[in-house]
Order: sequence, then C-alpha cells, then structure tokens
Amino acid sequence: MNIPSFRPNYYSLDDIAITQERIPCRTTQDLHMMGKGDMIALVPDIYSAAYKEIYQADANYVELGALCKFYFELGMYLTRYQNNNSVAEMLYTTAQERLKGLKDLCQNVGNDSLNVASKFDFSERLLFNEGTKTNKLFDDWLQERQVHIKSTEIAINIRKRKRSPDGDTQEEQQ
Repeated sequence: MNIPSFRPNYYSLDDIAITQERIPCRTTQDLHMMGKGDMIALVPDIYSAAYKEIYQADANYVELGALCKFYFELGMYLTRYQNNNSVAEMLYTTAQERLKGLKDLCQNVGNDSLNVASKFDFSERLLFNEGTKTNKLFDDWLQERQVHIKSTEIAINIRKRKRSPDGDTQEEQQ
C-alpha cells in the first residue's frame, strides 16, 4: 500500500484523492467577479472555529473518518494556503489528543478493534494497524513464542578472545 505523502505532489494519486474529495464549504464573504485569475481559498467546515471547540473539548470522541476520510492530510494541504495558523494549530492539538488514545487502543486490542478503527481517518488507521502489529510482535517476544535473537559478530568474537586462567587466549590454545 502506498503511504500518502505529507508534501503534496501534483502527480501523486494519494494527493489527488485527498484534494478531490467533495467537502461542503461556505464562504464568509460574497464571491464577486469569480473567474480567471481570481483565487479564493475556501476552508471546509470541519476546520472552522466551531469544530475547533469540539476538538478542544475532547477530540477522541469525534469520528474523523466519518467527517473526512483524509482529515489530517487535507488539513496539512490547506495550511499552505492560510495566513494564520488556525488549521495547523487545530491539527496539532487534535493529533496530540487522539494519538494518546490511539496508543492505548493499540496496547489493549480486543475483538471490537474493527468497530474502533472505523472512527479513524486514513493516517490514524495506518498508525493503528502498525501499532497493533508491533504490539502483537512484542507480546510474542515477551512470551518467547518467536525467539529469533542471534548473537552479533562482536559478541561472538569477544567470546572467542576470552583469556584462559594461564593468560593465553582461547585462539592461541587451539
């Protein structure tokens, strides 16, 4: 699977999917003389001040996957076109809050993980899948189900060079 880039690329299919998603928007000003040469950056409602308050109250209960499939990617794309950093700050605080809960969910994976994963956006779902896989591998390692630990060459060479009580190395004795 291709992991989406965080620097938009004109030819990237992931970036095209992110930016071509239809998102309802409303403008704060009238659009006069909209035509060639006029560029107006519209910010989707999910990055408005009302949603910012919701995210600040408790970002873990918001189903970002239902609001926008690529919430963080689209937000990072929009930060390039905003003079104030309101979207960037909103993304930072939202990600900070949600990653704490995401880490806890990865460590306590159960049968209901599919229901939980549905409320994540695309990047959170990737992190959740990697986190659960890593946590399972760590648990297997702790319970010694899959022990594939090998000594490094340095450790092997140190064992070979250990001195005997006579003062000679083991290599010299052989």
